[in-house]
Amino acid sequence: MTFAKWLVDKKSPTTARSFVNRVWQAYFGTGIVSTSEDLGSQCEPPTHPELLDWLACQFMDSGWDIKALHRLIVNSSTYKQNSKVTPDAYAKDPYNRLLARARDSASKAKSCATLL
Repeated sequence: MTFAKWLVDKKSPTTARSFVNRVWQAYFGTGIVSTSEDLGSQCEPPTHPELLDWLACQFMDSGWDIKALHRLIVNSSTYKQNSKVTPDAYAKDPYNRLLARARDSASKAKSCATLL
């Protein structure tokens, strides 16, 4: 029982961060932490750590409501962005790790289909 309480403790949001990161990865192709199987100290740091923590807190505050998490992500301005690539944006962020543009619709549709 102690382990179960630790998994969902707001003081240690590792479980929520991991789940949120995987849902984000399904929508955007890459998680906020690119190594979704490893959020530990030896992985690549999150591109947007404050966003990951905020989403994890929102997820926990909603009572771990998965539907609310999906709604939060798809109603975000990041999700609604245009996928058009400008030369300037590509030069600054060729792999789109900073999420300056949306993924193309075909990739987005394929990822969303895996969520169903």
